[in-house]
Amino acid sequence: MVFLLASVHFNANVIARDGETLKVYVWLPDSALSGADTLPVPVILVRTPYDTFGIGPSYIDYLTGLGYAYVVSTFRGYWGSTGVRMPFLTDGWGTLQDGYDVASWIASRPWYNGQICTLGGSALGFAQYFLGGTGFQLTCMAPAVAGINLYDEVYPGGVFRKFIAEYWLNAVGATHMLDTIERYYIYSDTTPWFAVNGYRRLGYYSSPMLHLTGWYDAFTEGAIGGFQRLQYEGGVGAAGNQYLVVGPWMHDLTERTVGDLTFPPNASNVSVPVFVLNWILYHTRGLGWDWDTMPKVLFYLMGDVSVPDTTLFNRWVRSDTFPPRGGVPTEWYLTSDGRLAEAPEDTSTLTYTYDPEDPVPSIGGYDYIGGAIDRDSILFGPRDLSPWDGRDDVLRFSSDTLREPLIVVGAPELEVAVSTDRYDTDFMAFLADEYPDGRVILVSEGVLKLRNRNGTDREDPVSPGEIYRIRIRLRNTAYVFNTGHRVRLYITSSKFPSYEPNPNTGAPFQIDDPVRLVANNSVITGLSYLTLPTYGPELLLRERERRGEVVCRAIAGSVECGGVEPEAIYDVAGRRRNNRGLTPGVYFVRTGGRLLKVLVR
Repeated sequence: MVFLLASVHFNANVIARDGETLKVYVWLPDSALSGADTLPVPVILVRTPYDTFGIGPSYIDYLTGLGYAYVVSTFRGYWGSTGVRMPFLTDGWGTLQDGYDVASWIASRPWYNGQICTLGGSALGFAQYFLGGTGFQLTCMAPAVAGINLYDEVYPGGVFRKFIAEYWLNAVGATHMLDTIERYYIYSDTTPWFAVNGYRRLGYYSSPMLHLTGWYDAFTEGAIGGFQRLQYEGGVGAAGNQYLVVGPWMHDLTERTVGDLTFPPNASNVSVPVFVLNWILYHTRGLGWDWDTMPKVLFYLMGDVSVPDTTLFNRWVRSDTFPPRGGVPTEWYLTSDGRLAEAPEDTSTLTYTYDPEDPVPSIGGYDYIGGAIDRDSILFGPRDLSPWDGRDDVLRFSSDTLREPLIVVGAPELEVAVSTDRYDTDFMAFLADEYPDGRVILVSEGVLKLRNRNGTDREDPVSPGEIYRIRIRLRNTAYVFNTGHRVRLYITSSKFPSYEPNPNTGAPFQIDDPVRLVANNSVITGLSYLTLPTYGPELLLRERERRGEVVCRAIAGSVECGGVEPEAIYDVAGRRRNNRGLTPGVYFVRTGGRLLKVLVR
């Protein structure tokens, strides 16, 4: 097959089901323009609210040169499309289904060969998740830095993500949507949220999907959740055909300097455009990488950036699931003197005063979504949270100094007993890595509105003074707390402007509520603990074996390497030792002409 490099650009109007016009821009390869007797081509579809085309002109020419049609469709009310701007709400499976209507138009074109793949990130990624849930038969999808359920991205734990929602809607000229968001602050299938909640439509998804995100992206949870649920509960064609890539990135999926951390050069080893290109080539032409033989998950295991060694952390890890199999939940109990202990201690009450007029200022986090925002702002990424230590409205707990690395992969959870003297309030948890030099780097966070403690689809009254056991689910992460570091946990009730400050009144939600009350909030230690999904070094041994490396293990006082006896074993003094009855310690093992270090426990 010969692919030609020239492409032709034209635009057309698609009539939506309510009569509005949806503008589409089309690039076709020359091979599709010579008449009806020419073979049709596969199509790449992008839906966007922006005045760009999803990817650069050179990449469009490259794709058309490979024999693909490239189609960009603008959202309702944007860039030639008519109608009221309602970003995303007309892209799902509600009364209006703009994405479906555009895809159906493509399917009626003479240059369409029966294959449509989608790509794009952020708003373009959300549009893919919502098109997939309509039931339209797509060939493959590659949503990046987006999520499957819009409600969860706006109201995690029932708490309004003020910065992201207000910034983005202002940037795209749709601030009127804030009224809808405010009105429907409780989730229900009878509200507009249903049409953009892919969890309610899992069986309608029918295509392989490549979910791409970063640990400090704004929408990591929706991407991981989409991968997890669709992998096992998706429709025919989707179930079993989901892939996930998570790098140490923010929303741009490129930079290895993120917040206060600069990861090693290997953080840039994964090229998102290369992954997406090979994904599309494979599913449309059987070319490129053989995805059927590849692990379903590739993630970056983060850790101490002050050391150059990437043997244990700051490296890419492959797995067939996320989290990987073999994790062990480890509890760390909150104590009255601010420790994270391995066993519960006596119960005591720690109280702080939360004033919504003086909220905890945002440091670091998951609010960067590109655009005109300064990505180097202190608001974004893994930042040093130690300035919070001087505030009286923040509780902090630290583990003892770690004597060996602690590998955490998955979603931490905080089960905590709390009370308040008001009719509602928020509780927030922040997991951080306390470096020996005093920096306290954000690793994960989770938030919960107390009246939504039993679910964001309901409100349960809060009685002042009553003790409630709540569970705060923190964001997924993959992080190694290094030897000599400490695990740090912060608990507070605000983080502004990331989240709308709770006015503590118990009244129906209102953005910028003018009525605000001071709350005295309490955490009961002894009854409260942090659960970390932990892994032993076996996690990385399996990864090294997968790559064909020889791995040595210490088993019952002896060492085996790849199932065979090592050639020789030496202790740290250089003395040769017998491979039986080895006492705990470090040994050097010669196997296959290499000398490897092994720890016998």
